[in-house]
Amino acid sequence: MTIQAFVILAVLVEAFTGLIKTLLQNFGVTLTDWMDQLISLVLAVGVAVGGRVDFFAILSQVLPVNLNFPPVVGIVLSAVVLARGSNAVHDLLKKLNPPAEGALRMW
Repeated sequence: MTIQAFVILAVLVEAFTGLIKTLLQNFGVTLTDWMDQLISLVLAVGVAVGGRVDFFAILSQVLPVNLNFPPVVGIVLSAVVLARGSNAVHDLLKKLNPPAEGALRMW
């Protein structure tokens, strides 16, 4: 896996987080900030565990530092990075694409 693939996974986590939030809000569920982060974390854990994503193994390929985390620790920490990275992607997309007056925001 490459760093670019990891960034794409963060974008996908953010896209699905936005979709789930929109669906829940359409059913009348009021979401707080911590609920957004929880949804993102749950999705990121699913992606990291399902795809055995280890961000720190990827970094070891790019940087001259070998972190040598056990695979389980690397996957769990990768899920946290994916979840927080997806929030950063969300903030970037929100600034780059503000919604028009009265338009539905996709993310």
